[in-house]
Amino acid sequence: MYQPLLLTPFALFLLSAAPLAAQVPGLDLANRPAVEGITRATLKDDARLTVTRVQFAPDAAEPVHTHPYDIMVVPLQDGAAEMVIGEERKAFLSEGDVQFIPKDVPHQLVNKSGSPFVIIAVAIK
Repeated sequence: MYQPLLLTPFALFLLSAAPLAAQVPGLDLANRPAVEGITRATLKDDARLTVTRVQFAPDAAEPVHTHPYDIMVVPLQDGAAEMVIGEERKAFLSEGDVQFIPKDVPHQLVNKSGSPFVIIAVAIK
């Protein structure tokens, strides 16, 4: 069954906050390795931000990884998704509950539910 994606007011603000600018080197989204059960759509990529919508299929897991920029992760729904940031582990994420991930800190997100889980990830360049 199709579930429409509803963006929170905060997510809509993030999508419209930065003016369009020339593309700059940053996260290598084009060459990011594919992970089964995870789909990504770049919503905005400019000199200040990269905004990505990431959908996790049930039981999908990112490998532990880092980014060269600070990242904010905003869940678009409540869900049994486990977020590990460095040594901190959070077992349930709530809609709009912003998670801050400092640059170069290992982190991972795992969808522990039987439903898709969607986040907006914002890289602050």
